[in-house]
Formats: sequence, structure tokens, C-alpha cells
Amino acid sequence: MWCEKNIPFSPASISDMVRIIENRDKVKVTRFDLAEPCFNPPENALSSTCKAVLEGYNRYSPTKGLLELREGLARFLEETRGVSYSIEEIIVTPGSKFSSYCVFASILKPDDEVILLTPFWSSFKAIPLLLGVKNIKEVLTDPLYKINQERFQNAITRKTRLVVINTPNNPTGGILDRSDLKFIVDLALEKDFYILSDEVDWAYTYDGYVHCSPAAVSDGFEKTIITDSFSKVFCMTGWRVGFSAGPRNIIDKMNIIQQHTVTAPVTFAQKACLDVLTGYKEYIKNVVSLALKKRNMIVEELKKIPRLDTPTPPGAFYIFPRDRCKVRSDNLSVELLNKAHVAVAPGTIFGEGSEYNFRICYALPDEDLKEGVERLKVFFESAST
Repeated sequence: MWCEKNIPFSPASISDMVRIIENRDKVKVTRFDLAEPCFNPPENALSSTCKAVLEGYNRYSPTKGLLELREGLARFLEETRGVSYSIEEIIVTPGSKFSSYCVFASILKPDDEVILLTPFWSSFKAIPLLLGVKNIKEVLTDPLYKINQERFQNAITRKTRLVVINTPNNPTGGILDRSDLKFIVDLALEKDFYILSDEVDWAYTYDGYVHCSPAAVSDGFEKTIITDSFSKVFCMTGWRVGFSAGPRNIIDKMNIIQQHTVTAPVTFAQKACLDVLTGYKEYIKNVVSLALKKRNMIVEELKKIPRLDTPTPPGAFYIFPRDRCKVRSDNLSVELLNKAHVAVAPGTIFGEGSEYNFRICYALPDEDLKEGVERLKVFFESAST
């Protein structure tokens, strides 16, 4: 089938292997591979969902999403990104992954070129391939997602139509600073390409770092499409509500795609998300504080493993250690699962240059986090003897 050709492996496929190992060995595997925070969603997310169903929010919403939610998102984006959007420049989608799909489909033609900063979330390569786009160029970043500006500029061609960035980054936890963003925005304006800015982990920043969107830099608003969701920052992965904001002409095209595919996001889930946007700042502050404590703990422990090169990530809830022994991560991840009962996401799924890295999501319950770290220590100590 056409959709099976060259489509990269998805981290979700690891779950199948985990089930086999757990059934075989009668043990609970530590799930460092899942990009899902363990924190509880806001209390009003639960009560509002039930209330919305009883109040009649159980029919189709407008294709772009509930008007009142888009109004709330306009206020939210102005508060968190410093950019003003009209409700017609915002679309609500069933998750940010579908937002990204609609962005690709709205902008790219088969002969266009898309540039991915590596490491990147695996779907960013799978989606254009599914759409029949073959010109996919991977541009390696420096450690912790820092741009080599000369390398990036040399990658731009007359066919470049879309550049995909993700800050804070999955899988490294790195953050693009304002100077790098300005460099990208200035090139986008000069060379006439769009920027897909995945900002789903925007609030998870540490050590004095502050998230900045390219839409808020120079005239980046004209060329940037933000994708975001309620999944990571509000820990509402099961609600499946994402959104995009950007130039009206792109949002309108995304609306047409949504109309003829999924119709609209779940209506009562949208109403719950609207209620969550009321008084969200304290909730986010608490969640980020919990994530920071987990980051500090796991970084401290992983740095004790000589075989691993473990940078301290300034954002998101991921760590991307590198194996100094240079065992390919697709092989190493299978060993870790079979011998240590630890599931990680191999770096090979995140693009070129990460074959010796693996991703750990540390947003786990403390007990699971500590158990997983101990299993990693035992594995690498025994492997080095």
C-alpha cells in the first residue's frame, strides 16, 4: 500500500513490544517512552466535561470550533505568546497532530520542499510522506536544539515552502532562543516560506528560560502557524483538543480540510477546555514546578552513569542522553526493554544524527521514575563489566 512506503516508525509502536515483554516476564515495564505527563488535569476539566454533556454540548460544533472557545484562545494566546489573533485566525482541531497535518496539507504541493530541524518528532516526517511530498530535508541542530545558522541558511532553496520548528523540543528538551527565531523569521520573510511552530510544551521552561514564539518576533506573524493543544500543558491528553493560529488564508484552508475529514472536534471536550482557560496560571505554575523537580532528580542520577552523555534540558519533560559506546539506539532500546524492563524511544525515529541517543520522558510518578532510573543504572553498570 502507498501509505506503508518509507513511513517512519512511531513511538506508539513500542507499546506493542511492551505488552509482549510484560506478559512474558510478568513484570511492569517502566514507560519512559510515552510522551504523556502523569499529572492530573485541572479539577474543572473533569466537572466541566460532565456538565457540558448534560447541558447539551453533544452535537456538532462549527468546523473551526466553538466560537466561545476561539474567543478564549485568542485571549490565551495574547497572554502567553504576546500575539493578537482574531477568531477567524484560530481553528480548534482534534489534537495538535491533526493541526499539523492540516498545516502541511494546506501549504505543500508534491514538488515543494519542507525542512525539518533535527531531532524532530517523528510525525513531522510521516505526515508529508503520507501527503506525497518527497522533498523532505533534515537540517541537524547543535546540542539542545541550537541552530547552526550557516547550515540552516544553506539548506534553504527556491523550493522551500515550509520549515518546521518545535520549541521546547521533543525529544531534546532544548529551546530556540529569540535570536535564532529572528534569524528564521527574517529568512522566511526574505525567501517566502512558512513556519510551522509546534508549541505544545510552551509552559515547560526552566532555569530562567522563557518560551518565545516566532509569531511574536519581528513580522513573524505573517509567516507563522502555531500548533498547540491542551494535552501536555493541561495534561488533558484524552480530550483530544488542539488548535492552530496563523494567517487567515492558511486557517481557512485548514478549515476546509477539517470539514471534509473529521468535521469538527468533540463539542463537550471543547466546552471543558474553555472552562480550563479560566484561572489557568496557578495550575500551570504548579505543574511546571513538579516537572522541574523530576528533571533535577533524573538528570542528577543519569549523570552518574559514565556511559551516558546527559545534557540538562531547559524545557519540556524529555531528556535525550547519548550512548558514548555508540550502540545504535534501535538496538539499545530493545536490549533495555528485554533486560532492564525499561522502555525508551530510540533516537533513530527522530531524524538524522540521533542514532546513538534515546529519549526519556520523565513526567512519571515519582515511584516509577526512581525505579526506572535504578534499572538503567544496573543495566549500564553490568553492560560495562
